[in-house]
Amino acid sequence: MQAGEWRSAYLRLHRKAALKRLEAPFVYHISRDELYEIDEGGLDFLLACDGTRTGEDLAPDPAFVEYCRTEGLLETLPCPDAISIRVNEPMIPSLRYLEMQLLHKCNLECLHCYLGPLQQDCLPLADALGIAREFSSMGGLRLLISGGEPLLHRDLQAFLAGTEDLGLRRVLLSNGTLINPRNINSLMVEEVQFSLDGWIEGHDMIRGAGTFERTMNGVRTVLEAGLQISFATMIHKGNLHEFDKMRDFIEGAGAIEWGIDVPALAGSLMDHGDLSVPYEQAAPLMAYAFGGGYHGSSDGYACGRHLLTIFPDGRAAKCGFYRDRPLGDARHGLKECWMKLDPIPLRRLECGDCSVLDECAGGCRFRAPSSLAPDPFMCALHGRAR
Repeated sequence: MQAGEWRSAYLRLHRKAALKRLEAPFVYHISRDELYEIDEGGLDFLLACDGTRTGEDLAPDPAFVEYCRTEGLLETLPCPDAISIRVNEPMIPSLRYLEMQLLHKCNLECLHCYLGPLQQDCLPLADALGIAREFSSMGGLRLLISGGEPLLHRDLQAFLAGTEDLGLRRVLLSNGTLINPRNINSLMVEEVQFSLDGWIEGHDMIRGAGTFERTMNGVRTVLEAGLQISFATMIHKGNLHEFDKMRDFIEGAGAIEWGIDVPALAGSLMDHGDLSVPYEQAAPLMAYAFGGGYHGSSDGYACGRHLLTIFPDGRAAKCGFYRDRPLGDARHGLKECWMKLDPIPLRRLECGDCSVLDECAGGCRFRAPSSLAPDPFMCALHGRAR
């Protein structure tokens, strides 16, 4: 369609776009995980783009329409085709990222797993869908589907089908060993994030012999299906010299993100402390990471200001490390749980006057010795001795 021909076409919000009221109005491109801030006028216009009116009927700002079409936020149709468009009531702070641990059962027994010994608890399908729907109604962006190993959840396929039209970017967090050509068609999420904790030797060292190749088979299967992929890596003593090999593979695979972190001393790692690496030695490896994260600080607050974790029993907490400090039961109201969270302003931290605080962003509050203490790993990363 040539420029300006959209005037006689019916305008409709793209099927991969969603309107979100966060701290300001946004259009969210689900496939690209991109937010576009707009004003109230732009929001009202896009709410009217439900496929029943032409560009001439709507009389919009031509430059705005052209921009939205170029960015894949608007569709032009030759005939009317109506959709229902909704936008949430704003909440401050906004809940943007929800990690849903569907179960804690796993097919691996990783030496560094922060969950500790395997458990059999499982979030029922009806509860999981109810929480996901409420998250969507609150303006949520990314639904992080995790475990344990989520592929072991008996109703995973039904859960994915039930969340397909919620205006969320669904990210499946998996070890990859159970993904294969037989089940890939039922895993049509927007992104699969693989745990890759080293190259062959380093990965197998903490996840079990043969797991590296099984994970690679899962990666290849997902790539052949055309899904976006990302990776998450924990630094440990067995992978310190494998980051170049991981980088070459991850970049070559076209990954959109590589998250790297130092595991907190929790769960199974409590019994395998010899895997830990001195923070000063681990810090330089963070330079390999790329892409955006979802659990960092924002707007002058410490980590987790826009994140919540749901456990298999329905309880909600600040993140997966705070299982013993729940905010409530999300099955009885996700919003009520979220409103109980008390974000920590960066300037309240003991290191609130540090010259690199804005860059450091306070690090991980669980890894810090206390809720207001400096994160020793971030101090090492930024060359601040503690």
